[in-house]
Amino acid sequence: MKERPQIVQRLLAPAVLQAAKNLGYSDLQARIIAGRLRDESAPALATLLQSGVGDLTPPEALPDIDVAVQATLAAIRQGQPVLIISDFDADGASAHAVLKIAFRDHFAVPEERIHSYIGHRLRDGYGVSENLTERILAEAPRPALVITADQGSTDHTRIARLQAAGFTVIVTDHHGVPEEGPPPAAVACVNPVRRDSHFPDPYIAGVHVAWLYCCAVRQGLIAAGMLPPAAAKLGSLLDLVALGTVADCVDLARSPNNRAVVARGLRLMNRPQRRPVWTALAALSRAGGSIDAATLAFRFAPLINARGRLDSAEDSVRLFLSESLPEAEPLASVLQEDNEARKAVQGQMLQEAQAQVRAQLRAGHAALCIFDPEGHAGVQGICAAKIVEATGRPVAFFSPKDDPDLLSASLRTLDGFHVRNALAEIAAQHPEDFLAWGGHAGAGGVTLRRGALERFAAAWQALAAGHFAGQTLAPKIWTDGALPAAPNLNLLDELQELEPFGRQWEAPLFAGEAEVTALRPVGDGRHLKLTLRLRGGDQDAIWFFASEDGNSPLQIGQRIRFACALERNDWRGESRLQLQIRHAEPVD
Repeated sequence: MKERPQIVQRLLAPAVLQAAKNLGYSDLQARIIAGRLRDESAPALATLLQSGVGDLTPPEALPDIDVAVQATLAAIRQGQPVLIISDFDADGASAHAVLKIAFRDHFAVPEERIHSYIGHRLRDGYGVSENLTERILAEAPRPALVITADQGSTDHTRIARLQAAGFTVIVTDHHGVPEEGPPPAAVACVNPVRRDSHFPDPYIAGVHVAWLYCCAVRQGLIAAGMLPPAAAKLGSLLDLVALGTVADCVDLARSPNNRAVVARGLRLMNRPQRRPVWTALAALSRAGGSIDAATLAFRFAPLINARGRLDSAEDSVRLFLSESLPEAEPLASVLQEDNEARKAVQGQMLQEAQAQVRAQLRAGHAALCIFDPEGHAGVQGICAAKIVEATGRPVAFFSPKDDPDLLSASLRTLDGFHVRNALAEIAAQHPEDFLAWGGHAGAGGVTLRRGALERFAAAWQALAAGHFAGQTLAPKIWTDGALPAAPNLNLLDELQELEPFGRQWEAPLFAGEAEVTALRPVGDGRHLKLTLRLRGGDQDAIWFFASEDGNSPLQIGQRIRFACALERNDWRGESRLQLQIRHAEPVD
């Protein structure tokens, strides 16, 4: 299924390169910065790279924030119950925890008046769904204040039912808003991507929106005399905001806000006195050393997301809220078990998808549409992402819903092809086919009538074919140029200054050529430990998942072309630089 990737060097923006050097960044740092930003970004470079939490955009710029605060104050004055409704992924779960901690510990709302509702991915689907609405109507006290987190902007019909039944609904979200505008049945829709929004940063995660809403509520409570002027600020919650931000893969190259909250959140996670969740997750995922953005993205987020993929995300929220390590550890273990189960399901689904992928590649499709009749809806998103990575094409991965007449899909893409815009165009062409859809630039979801799959696949492929016309489609490995002749640990210190890395601000990769002087399989035989002869001498390297079947793709004595990251390898009290190979191939 995997196509041979192209090793491509990033183009450098000259004005950004010079601006970075003017700010005092080294030649290597300036090269990395200029490979991720365009010339028009140069004037804002200092703001992007050097902003802290004191420079965060205040909540006053968010749409409907004043209305949301007043509705919240009224509910607290009247002693109304507070219902928190959130998405089932890591962004939604962390936002749920932020809201509950803020209301319980900062706004003095008794815990028994705070009620949690999290949709089940398989039984309920995304958003303020019909099933979730029925549950609330059947069991929740009223009148009550309902606050959504990371969802709700497209759920007017269900919100209207809640409103009619005596609930006041505030939406906090960051997903796209329908052309007709935010849901009128909600008393407020706090969403930075609204057309009438004056918030300058549309890239923040749902948990960030929820946190800003809580910050505004705190200010409102102080102004109303309901909290003392010296009431604790909410900066202590930024570790949760950081986790949700990194896990949701929001933009770190155009958002000073995202960079600032992730940097502060990481500092909170690395303090001796930190939430038990971070200690439990670090131990379980074998994350040694300091927690960084890569730890969140590749170790913590998969564990948090696994629970919501296979079952209810309520345990993820409980883990965030845990107050002791003995409480956190068994919850983290449940997530670990789910993650192992997720990996098994994912492996089976990717294996089943291979024939469809190969057939569509042979047919020259610019976008792929996969249907697995036995597929698990909770895993189709990560399968789609893996196929995007392997083929360099947008992917829609479908599986059946409980209703035999319906299908659902998760969609993933590569930079430049906007998922939500594509869905909007297809929905406009075939409105009768769609039951629900939504998303943003990089990802989305859709529920279709079963008979509409072929029409959707044709439209999806046609949009991608037009978008990528004249381009060679293949997976690409973007590098920051040649590996320095004699790499050493000092390079890691330079790169560390550019953290946090993430979407659109990817961790640096370098290209090089070398002779393989030593090679041995490690682990289960699919990983390779290498010694490479560079111009500056021999260098240790590791290549994870070099082989799918245990047969090495490289031989001793070969000259290879490779792309690699740099990492610190601590062994027996000694630290050495190690190359982490991402791709290698013999030089012709």
